[in-house]
Amino acid sequence: MFGKTKSLFLIVASMLCMASCDSIREDLPRCELWLEFVFDYNMEYANAFAKKVDCLTLLVYDENGNYDYLMGADLDFGNEETVQEVTSWLYWYINLTKINGLRLDAVKHIPASFYKNLLPKIYHDFNKELFTVGEYWHGDVYHLEKYLKEVNFEMSLFDVPLHYHFYDASHNKNYDFSHIFDQTLVSMYPSNAVTFVDNHDTEPSQSLASFIPDWFKGHAYCLTLLRKAGYPCVFYGDLEGIDYENVSSKKEMLQQLLSLRKQYNKGNQEDYFDHPHLIGWIRRTQTKAMAIIMTNSTGGIKSMYVGKEDRHCYYVNVFNGYQRVLINEDGYGDFYCEDKNFAVYVKE
Repeated sequence: MFGKTKSLFLIVASMLCMASCDSIREDLPRCELWLEFVFDYNMEYANAFAKKVDCLTLLVYDENGNYDYLMGADLDFGNEETVQEVTSWLYWYINLTKINGLRLDAVKHIPASFYKNLLPKIYHDFNKELFTVGEYWHGDVYHLEKYLKEVNFEMSLFDVPLHYHFYDASHNKNYDFSHIFDQTLVSMYPSNAVTFVDNHDTEPSQSLASFIPDWFKGHAYCLTLLRKAGYPCVFYGDLEGIDYENVSSKKEMLQQLLSLRKQYNKGNQEDYFDHPHLIGWIRRTQTKAMAIIMTNSTGGIKSMYVGKEDRHCYYVNVFNGYQRVLINEDGYGDFYCEDKNFAVYVKE
């Protein structure tokens, strides 16, 4: 709470005894829900609650009890002084640092209405596009969809479901690779999805540990950096390594993939997700093409179209110069990938 507050404090003892109520229908049995308030205030007269309390916000959480108290910190965004103080601080910080974007931490712990009202005002007042991404950690894409609707799509969110798909694909030999993007934010709302492979919370020793193993790191970064949809994010720990976690640097691979993204990202995309363990896609501009193929199982060959203008030309694997593919008369090449590996082919 900031400054002197004139609001009333409520110590709320919530006793939620809920039957199975997942919709509102008149023909269902009565759903019992009790909420008990202890009004801890100097009451001038009996039954003062209704007249003394002007506004009451009820938040219901489906995980970990009252998740407002993350790390013991809680701000009352139902209090106008709090809202104004946080807003003033943010304006001061943007003016001081001249930043061009915002990363909003733990947005599930702050009422969505706060950001729904604040972000359009900031965009308008600063008269520039402030790319804004929020961290809403949940593996169910429909939770993310619900939140985006609550904030009127004023921000993007990290694609947590896609991260968990990477984890599952790298730990389950029977994972159907052709469905890697099913029920992910980037497949449903590509303009509001920030794709990532790992972050500081998914490291091996952290509370959300779900680190992607080295053998699959290249697969995952191809599936973020070399795709048309989404705004990809590279983890600094992958770029520079994490000594205390014994995580090696992937800088050489990442620099190569970032360079390829810069060269080919404006091109069209054609997917070949027609096999449960061997997938590929083509990125093609008017003058050049790139072919990506990968497997989470045994290696194989996939025939993909790069264009008749490249017939009789050779494509070479950027990460293994010995692997070359001759494009046939019809513009197709038989691209090869080794066991549990990935390959990126460009014109030689």
